[in-house]
Amino acid sequence: MTRAMHLRRFSTITAAFLASLAVSLLGAGEASAQLPCIPPFCHPAAPLAPATPPPQTPQTEAALRARFEAEARAKMEAEERQRAARDVHEERRRAWIQRGVQPEPNPLPIRLPMFEIFTPGRISVGFVSDDLGLWSQGVGLGARLRLKKYLGFEVAGSYGVLHLVDERFPGVTLEPSVLLMSQEPSAMDVYVRSGLEVTLPLKDAPQAPDAVLGAHLGGGFQFRAVRIGRRGFMGWFIEARLLFRTDVGGDLRRLPTPHGAIEYLFGPSMGF
Repeated sequence: MTRAMHLRRFSTITAAFLASLAVSLLGAGEASAQLPCIPPFCHPAAPLAPATPPPQTPQTEAALRARFEAEARAKMEAEERQRAARDVHEERRRAWIQRGVQPEPNPLPIRLPMFEIFTPGRISVGFVSDDLGLWSQGVGLGARLRLKKYLGFEVAGSYGVLHLVDERFPGVTLEPSVLLMSQEPSAMDVYVRSGLEVTLPLKDAPQAPDAVLGAHLGGGFQFRAVRIGRRGFMGWFIEARLLFRTDVGGDLRRLPTPHGAIEYLFGPSMGF
């Protein structure tokens, strides 16, 4: 009796142990299915059955085509908008750069005339006959107003001595002139000139003329050596003139009237 009871109890305990073991194994399998897979301990997933495509009808094809066209159109419109925005930005950038490099012109440009001063040394030589020589020398000071690029007006005065054989007549000369000059921004000005001159002798002698009247025609070069500001300069000039003179009053019988001479001028100049 006692042995049978022990067997029955052992069988009961064994059945309960097996049942609990089966339950624990089932729970572990469900739990492991919920846990993430860690290679290389993953089991290969079972292949899925291929999806069955829906039946193709003219209506579905039209709907698909319309959807694809709408998506493509929206994408193209977005690209066009981006391209237009880039073009506008580039045009604005170029406009700002051009505005910084080349400022807008003044609608009412104001150009002031250039004022120039010069101090020439002058020498003239004239031959009135085979045995009679005429020459003079002197220094002067002049001012020039350049109203336009090619047009200028000049007034100059000088002190010099006129030599005629053994006679010497100091005098003061005043010369108004008109000049046609080359373009202003160049480093060298080329000009032609024409004007009048009046010389008043300072020697009180019977044979001295009361005045010497004349005109000149010539040309020259002005070199701009140093720049001052936007338009100013410092430089020097050289020119040659052909003179025609006649004396008024006096007793210079050996001096024919009128007579001619060649005059050379050179010296520093400045403009601002």
